[in-house]
Formats: sequence, structure tokens, C-alpha cells
Amino acid sequence: MEYRYHFTYTADGTVKTAADSNEDFTFELKENENSLKAVLTPKKDVIIHSFFVERDYSFAEGAKFFANGFQSWTDTREFGKNDKMPGLGTIGKSPYGKINGIKYVGDYSFVSQETESGSFHSHGIAYVKDGTTIDFFGSMTDRTGYTVIYADMNRGTIRFSKDVDGVTISEPYEILDLFLAKGEYDEVFDSYFDAIGVKPRTTEKIKGYTSWYNYYEKINEDVIIRDLESLSKHKDAVNIYQIDDGFETRVGDWFSIDEKKFPKGIKYIADSIHDHGFKAGIWLAPFGAHKKSKVATEHPDWLVKFPNGKPVPVGHNWGGFYALDIYNDEARQYIKDVFNEVLNVWGFDMVKLDFLYAASVIPMHGKSRGEIAYDSIDLLRECVGDKPILACGVQQLPCFGKVEYMRIGADMSLGWAHTLLRKNMHREDVSTPNAIRNSIYRRCFNGRAFLCDPDVFLLRRTNIKFSPEQQAMLAQFIKIFGKVLLMSDNIAEYDEEQMNMFHHILADDDTKLLAVNEEGGIVFIDYLENGEEKTLKFHIKDGTIY
Repeated sequence: MEYRYHFTYTADGTVKTAADSNEDFTFELKENENSLKAVLTPKKDVIIHSFFVERDYSFAEGAKFFANGFQSWTDTREFGKNDKMPGLGTIGKSPYGKINGIKYVGDYSFVSQETESGSFHSHGIAYVKDGTTIDFFGSMTDRTGYTVIYADMNRGTIRFSKDVDGVTISEPYEILDLFLAKGEYDEVFDSYFDAIGVKPRTTEKIKGYTSWYNYYEKINEDVIIRDLESLSKHKDAVNIYQIDDGFETRVGDWFSIDEKKFPKGIKYIADSIHDHGFKAGIWLAPFGAHKKSKVATEHPDWLVKFPNGKPVPVGHNWGGFYALDIYNDEARQYIKDVFNEVLNVWGFDMVKLDFLYAASVIPMHGKSRGEIAYDSIDLLRECVGDKPILACGVQQLPCFGKVEYMRIGADMSLGWAHTLLRKNMHREDVSTPNAIRNSIYRRCFNGRAFLCDPDVFLLRRTNIKFSPEQQAMLAQFIKIFGKVLLMSDNIAEYDEEQMNMFHHILADDDTKLLAVNEEGGIVFIDYLENGEEKTLKFHIKDGTIY
């Protein structure tokens, strides 16, 4: 296969561009049936800025390109030649978005964003589908830097790029390592995960409750205990009870509990959950620090900073927040102390760890974004030990085999429509259609890299905009595609029909996906449940059920 090669770098204080070996380094590209590797051997110290190899590719009529999104929430799907990939919305590009660093929620700061139909990019893995045949490309590791795979169906090219800006090399450096395969869907993904040696850390589903999708940050002791007592009457179906955001005074100040909401403290909550027969889960954003938090204001040296010394804003949530620098010794110790408190003093059994992308939004300390992301997940695994992690808001490949559970889509909305406001934020914003699509198109990870969390099912009739029929269909959808089955309802409000559906979704039925297709926005899902063949059919954009 003939490849074109492009490399920008700095050597001897000069920025240079190369398309082959030269006086500064040698370049070697090796390809066989299942592998493509590129090695740079510098003859002097070289600072890398960008790298890619590209080749011509013949896209068949009707071919689809699978584009894996940057992190948990990024929309992920198969695209055809007439489709256009969304980008950063107008609010994200606005002064408000710039002040709050909305571009860092996704890949907008370092990946070329497509502006025309038929041109796409994917993170870590990608494939071209022609009928039922998959032509697969997958990074063996992104620790050296994110692998970004570009497809241009208009010009007929595939490009393999590495985000290695800022990395300094002085010895042979494997800059690209890809696994290649062709075959049926399950066949190629089984081969890929065998090749990278990754297996899930657990096979145990988690089933139960999370507080977020009813109360959001407006939780308190009374609400949590009330819903806990209601759920305890059905403990045979449930194994976890998780409290989400809203217990702390500010994100980052994890030792500072809001005493008005939780006068007895958070250990009391964990103990109460245990007393009712459940494992206790809690939400944290361990790399986040609200702009006005004590952590950020009293320890500005702990924060990720631009080269000019100013802290990097990494999102607009809670009024804006920064990220902790995991290579700062004091910040690193603080993170460890937080987990020690949460797991060993408060006594929680599981942690949902959110906004994890924040640790690696810029290259720093001579490391690429990818290397930082891997280091950050390694730190979390060290802190949590053998207790399970439900990861969220995080890049997928660094978590392969490192976390037990993974949110693989955007937050579900409390209604179906993906509103104009949400569309104008960024690709990672709250969206029921995007959450559904991500569950469909990231099903390849479920039971191979970790167990997938498609997000909640909601059966209550208040504070909700779904119809009862949509609620039942979405609950069944989540049962088919997920191993994390959580709801946010006060179960005491359920009628008999809702209660029957609740127990059906959590039942350990023999459920098997047979086929999934999307045509013209209509999704068809064929599956077996206890030997009976069934189908879900609905419109992805408006939730019409057929």
C-alpha cells in the first residue's frame, strides 16, 4: 500500500516540515495484513508538532464510516457520504464559551474540524462498512498520543494522524501502531481486543439508583433517605444506591460537605445505604476545581496552566471550573487523600468519576494529551484499588481494561428532543438521541473493554417529558445495550404497571442482540429475550415508536 507522509517538528531551534527521512531523523513504515507501524529515529533532539500518514481509499457506493467520538459524551455513529459531522456550536465559540474553555470539553482545540459533507474523523478506532463487511483500523495504544483517523469520502483518502504536539524525542519512537482487520462486526472487534490484550475487569451488572436525573444538584439528606427506604422494599432486584453531585459545597472541595443539605454528614448516608442492604456509590469529579473553590483559590499552583501561567478553563459547568495538574506532588496527594476519605472513612463501595477529560486538555511537562490521559486513569486506579469505577466524561482507550464501567454516551435529557440550545453548545452536550446512538455504535466495547452504561431509565410520571410508551421502550433499549441499569425515581410513586416494568428491566433475562440498523433516522433493533424474538423500531430524532 502506498502512503504519503507528513511530519512537522523543531530541530536546532527551527520549525521544519518533512515527507521522508532527512538529516534530522529516519522514518520507517511497516505494514502487513494486520498491522501498520511507524517509527521515527531522531539523529538529534526533536520536538514533535504533528504527524500523519495518508493513503488513497476506494469507498464503495453506500459505504459508512464509523466515527468514534473523543470522549464519553461525544456523539458517535456511522456516517455516509451525504452526512455532515457536527462541530463546536455557536455558544461554544462565543466569548462565553471561550472564557469557560468549552472547546476543551471535546477535541476542538487540536483536531481539524470538518466543514463539508463526506469528511469525518474518529478517535482511536474506526471502520468502513460495506454491507456487512467491516474494514477496521484500531490503535494498539494511545499512550504516546491520541490516534485520530480521518476519512474523506469526496477525495477518497484515509489518514492516520497522531496528536503528539509538544513531545520531545531523542531515541527511536514508535509514533503509530495500528491493528488492521477485515470481517464481520463481532469478528473484527474480538480480534482487536485479543490483539491489545484487554479484558473487562468484571462481569457483574450494577442495578439500582442514582440521584441525578430527578433532583440534579438539589439533593439533601431527607430526599436521599426517603428514596432509599422506598427502594429497600425491592432489594432483591437492586445491588447499588448512588448519590450524585450536590453534596459538596463546591466542586473540588470534597472535604467540605454542605451541612444544610446533609447535617449528619456523608458517612451517615453511606452507613444508611449499607443498613438497607445495598452497596453505596458516590459521584466525584476528582480532577475538577470550581473557579471559586478553596482548592483553586488557595492552591493556584495545583492547577493546569497555559505557558503564560494562567489556569486553563475546562468547562462551563457550575459557573466554570479548572483542572488539577496530576504531576504536581501536592495536588496528586490531595487527590489520594480525597479517595482515602471517601472509600476508607466514609465507606463507599463504588465511585462514579466524572469530567475526567479535564486532566489532559493541553500537552504539558513534555507529554502529549494521550500520555497524560493514560497517566490520569492509572492514578485513579491506584487510588481506588479493587473497588469499582464507573467512569464518565472521559476518553475511551485510556480506560480499556482499567475501569469496570463506562458511560458511553451523552446525558439523557428528561425529554426526547435535542433542543436548539443544546445543539449550539458542543457535541458533548445533553441529548437523548445522541445517548441512544452512542449506545448502538459503541456496543463493540460492552463486555470487551468494560461494561457499558447507556445512562438511566426513568419510569416516573412527574418531572418528565417522555410518554409512558417512550419510557418503556427506552428502558428496554437500555436493558439490551447496557450492563449498568440505574434509575432516578422515587419508587414509592410507581403504580403496578411501572413496578412491573421496573422489575422486568432489572431481571436477569437471557437477552441477546441479533441485529441493529438505522435507515433514514429510523432505528430497527432485533433481539432475543428468553428465546423469544422481538423488535424495537423508533425514530431517532423525535421518538416516534412504530
